[in-house]
Amino acid sequence: MKYNSINITLNNSKLGGFIPSLDLPPVVTCRKGAPCIKNCYARHGAFLYPSKVASMQSNLDAFNADQNAFFNDIISFLNNRDIAFRFWRWFGAGDIVNADFFNGCVYVAQQCPETRFLMFTKKFEIVNDFIKNGGVIPSNLRVVFSGWDKTFKINNPYKLPCAYVELKDKNKCANIPEFAIPCEGSCATCKACWSLQKAQSVYFKQH
Repeated sequence: MKYNSINITLNNSKLGGFIPSLDLPPVVTCRKGAPCIKNCYARHGAFLYPSKVASMQSNLDAFNADQNAFFNDIISFLNNRDIAFRFWRWFGAGDIVNADFFNGCVYVAQQCPETRFLMFTKKFEIVNDFIKNGGVIPSNLRVVFSGWDKTFKINNPYKLPCAYVELKDKNKCANIPEFAIPCEGSCATCKACWSLQKAQSVYFKQH
């Protein structure tokens, strides 16, 4: 749905109808040389529909055009008096654009204390630098560092929660921690990722 400057995804097959998300173009917003680009689910299926491609690009354009309006529109959407969205997912597709974008995500969480936010990212340096420079991630924003195969190192000095992928090619799989939580497939009925604590992890089967 279109809400002012932003396109918000509702009724995602995995998230359900009450967990909105904001998608950005994959690859161009992702980590340079990300190991998952070839097999990225956001480069297949419904993500290739022209209307979806346009909506993701429109979100990126809106951020680049007016960052304040972009994040304030999200705050306005969540702090409405009609529907209480208790959960929000950043990046069903795409990743943190830059440090300013992450700062904006933190600001949104601060302004929407009744909503719990979740983001998966491979842009470790942006988050690590934020913490190193004295930034505090709000308690209602769960940042999960996303891994891939055994050759991809997760730079995680602050022991943020991590996500792993059970690849179809088991020989390339990273070592998934013994107590990692398996994804059940439906955020609408689980929501465990929004409650992950430091040093905890979750794993997903490759799409």
